[in-house]
Amino acid sequence: MDMQRALRARLLADDLVSALASGRVFWGIRPPKSLLPAITLNVIPTVLAEHMKGQQSLQFFRVQMDSWGDSYAAAQALVDAALACLLPRLKNDNYYFRTASATVPRDLSEETTAGTIHRKQTDLTIRFSLA
Repeated sequence: MDMQRALRARLLADDLVSALASGRVFWGIRPPKSLLPAITLNVIPTVLAEHMKGQQSLQFFRVQMDSWGDSYAAAQALVDAALACLLPRLKNDNYYFRTASATVPRDLSEETTAGTIHRKQTDLTIRFSLA
């Protein structure tokens, strides 16, 4: 399992995130007409950490996380739950996730023909290595 699958599995295994998003955690784009609330994740270009013998075991990935909701409160509740899940240390799926860090979520709500879609976007620094 790669880090991206392990990170998604971590979110899906969290009781509160699972209750709010009902399995709607996606890498890349949110599928058209998918239900809300939902989370999308995207890797932001990152330099792989290296030393004189090659890649370090501890890596730092930047991940953009968007929490989507049909109300501002739903988007906020989902981003809060996701951050509570992702920021602490955890070992799962052959990965050891160190303490992560995050920016303060940005508000990026938008008007569509179907109404307002509320989105909270935050950038995460995910520190991890193989367990």
